[in-house]
Amino acid sequence: MKKNMVISIWSDPSNYINLLFLINHFLKKKTNIILICQKIEDKTDFNYFVRKNRYLKIIEIKKNGKLGYLKFYKKKKDIIKKINPQTLISINFISLFISSLIFGKKNINWIYYNFDFNLTKGLKLNNFFEKHIIKYVNYIFLPSDSRVKLYKKNFLRNNNIFSVYNCFSKYFKIQNYKIGHKYQLLNKKKYLIRLGSFYKFHYLEEIALSTKFWDKGLYLVMAGKSYEGYYQKLKKFIKKNNLNKVILIENISYKLWFSLLKNALAGFALYKPINISHKLMGGTSQKLNNYIFAGIPSIVSKSEDILKFNKRYGTSIVTNNSPKDIAKKANFLLKNKKYYLEKSKKNKNAFANEFNFEKQIKKVEKYIF
Repeated sequence: MKKNMVISIWSDPSNYINLLFLINHFLKKKTNIILICQKIEDKTDFNYFVRKNRYLKIIEIKKNGKLGYLKFYKKKKDIIKKINPQTLISINFISLFISSLIFGKKNINWIYYNFDFNLTKGLKLNNFFEKHIIKYVNYIFLPSDSRVKLYKKNFLRNNNIFSVYNCFSKYFKIQNYKIGHKYQLLNKKKYLIRLGSFYKFHYLEEIALSTKFWDKGLYLVMAGKSYEGYYQKLKKFIKKNNLNKVILIENISYKLWFSLLKNALAGFALYKPINISHKLMGGTSQKLNNYIFAGIPSIVSKSEDILKFNKRYGTSIVTNNSPKDIAKKANFLLKNKKYYLEKSKKNKNAFANEFNFEKQIKKVEKYIF
């Protein structure tokens, strides 16, 4: 019997790399997958991970707000009624909530995959509904052991909850891509990289300022998507402070993203502890997993979760987030060749032994169908 799966996410799925590897994994098994999602902003980026496949159908909701929610609900309801899937995977709260309105206790294996949960007062109503809805969910996946522990405590659900870290597949290969003329100098420069969103909770100004104290010949590349105009704000900040070692790239394609990652010496993954997500980033961060996949050391924030993670895997060097300390750690990392190679080796080992998609999916695959 053919297996049918419906995956729903109220977001652009291209931003969830672990989800894309999950889709690929089941497409290889000839599982029929219907993905219901918000508009995919860049099909080239999506197809960088998930190529067109006769077993995959994508339904995009191109409206936002109440009309978008209504279309999301209707499309999902019609699809579930039409194909009667064995498995439904709801990604994050909006998808979970709308799924609960559709079929309640129907005989479908219902999985809730929560990449981020937040316990702030502003989400009190959402969390109230989530506590009730997850009573009817068969299995819950969260992106780390530490988040599983906290989720159990706060959402009063102790059974059938598993961690699935945000990892790259062992079979994922970086496609050869020639860096364009605009950034041609990076082919000849030594640089550290900071990949991810341009936003105010990542110590981006401190990282940029730290370059004033970097050893000669080192550059910093910051690349990603901007939120609330933060890219322009950072651009002005860099110009004002005459930070000529910093290169900013907005709305970067995955082709350029991975080409830059492939040639970087080390990466940054700094988080201000403003919410649960940022406090519990040990091994969960997509930024950190980019660097683990690439086999390069990272410079990370000091938090209890990160310290525990780093004590076990030794992939990173920890900073107190001040510009001078960030520079001190960057210079130390690259001056000491033996130390750098040890860190690189630990990243490669962490990827090979633990932080790869195949290892993670093996823990939960039997629960998906």
